[in-house]
Amino acid sequence: MAPATGATDMRVRHARGQSLVETALGVMVFVTILLFGIYFAEVGALTLKVQEAANFAMWNATGRVMHDPQDNEWGRRGTVLAAEAEANGRYADFDGRQRMGRTGVAVQQAIARAQPIQVDCRPELPGTVRGLSMADADPDLAGTIAMGTQGMGCTASSSIRGVRIGRYLENGREGFFKVSQRRAADAFTVCAAGRASGGRCTARFGMLLDDWGLGGVEEGRACALNINGARRCANPDYYEWAQRVYRANGAGGNAGSALAAITGAAGVNEDQFFMSFRGEEDNYEENLGSTHAGGQTRWEVTPFDAPNIRSYKVGRASHWLGVPR
Repeated sequence: MAPATGATDMRVRHARGQSLVETALGVMVFVTILLFGIYFAEVGALTLKVQEAANFAMWNATGRVMHDPQDNEWGRRGTVLAAEAEANGRYADFDGRQRMGRTGVAVQQAIARAQPIQVDCRPELPGTVRGLSMADADPDLAGTIAMGTQGMGCTASSSIRGVRIGRYLENGREGFFKVSQRRAADAFTVCAAGRASGGRCTARFGMLLDDWGLGGVEEGRACALNINGARRCANPDYYEWAQRVYRANGAGGNAGSALAAITGAAGVNEDQFFMSFRGEEDNYEENLGSTHAGGQTRWEVTPFDAPNIRSYKVGRASHWLGVPR
């Protein structure tokens, strides 16, 4: 027996109403997942830029002048602060390709809004990073170099929050959810290293700075033979540093002068500091005219080359200190 027409229409209307409710609920959940999926992806990308800003500051510091041997200044603290300023200027908009001058404008993406990155560098190593003393590096240099800073520690931070999230996610008497999902989009602090504590980034990346060596253009020039002075030397940093180490370790002493006095020879100042630095461009030699011992004009530096002595016959081309490159 066929059912009544009125009962059939009632069941159809009821089925259509159920589908509509299920679709509404499904769309609500889908939109929520979609919005927060986009938001979390943006947060991840912005966090990587915060880390990049801190790393940029540290690598930028390595390309700056860290020492001035003539003034006995090593580990300039101002170098770290200059690198910090450069990083802040470039990464204010999360894009380090050009200097922005710290515009202070928040970066707005599809959902995430991030405040300008704040890079914070200090001319000191983090507490978890052990530095090197000058005695560790070279005992002969201990006490001869005034160290400003052995390294640096950097972090960076930004405040990020989610915007453009609909009010339908609010909880309350008229809300659908028991807990507001908008709370997940509240502002929070992103750190380059570690997590924020009380809105502050305390962990830092650390790096030792400088090699206490001579690596600049002026510090690689040749040095003509000098006696107690660097007037003829084009590399005064190298000269004065070597002389400082020489003096700090007792210089020449006076044993030779005492022996000369016993034999009636003229006094000799053994504390005079002689230095000559010649590289491959000068064939490791210096022309002293006829002033050299025995009237020889060649003053040879390492690697020594004596063609008539087999053990000292060294090929100097494309070598540094006698060692093949």
